[in-house]
Amino acid sequence: MRRILTLMAAIAVAVGPATKAAARSDVGSPKAAANQYELVVFEADGCIYCEVFRQQVVPLYTASSTSREVPLRFVNVSKSDETKMGISGAITIAPTVVLLRDGREVNRITGYTGPGNFMQMVAWMLGR
Repeated sequence: MRRILTLMAAIAVAVGPATKAAARSDVGSPKAAANQYELVVFEADGCIYCEVFRQQVVPLYTASSTSREVPLRFVNVSKSDETKMGISGAITIAPTVVLLRDGREVNRITGYTGPGNFMQMVAWMLGR
């Protein structure tokens, strides 16, 4: 699995210039105790679509009322072991957004979908 992500990151670096994503700190806290839901964005070093997600989706999501109920957090799979996070399967595509409830995976969005689709899918995953 790490080989796949490493290969994807290498391809992304070859396709486009390096981005500032690695220099930025994660959004959100490690786990918000007051919230039963959490969205975790799994990203990889050099992933172009992860940077596009941060640029296009994060501002829209953080401005929404949903973000106050369901915090957003980033985890870099190049630097951490995602298998210890209560997810039901391996992360094979970056970015992958996993909805956790009480620390366990409820659903996921695999790959970059665009801001509008992302907001609709999150609403659907939350039953809204």
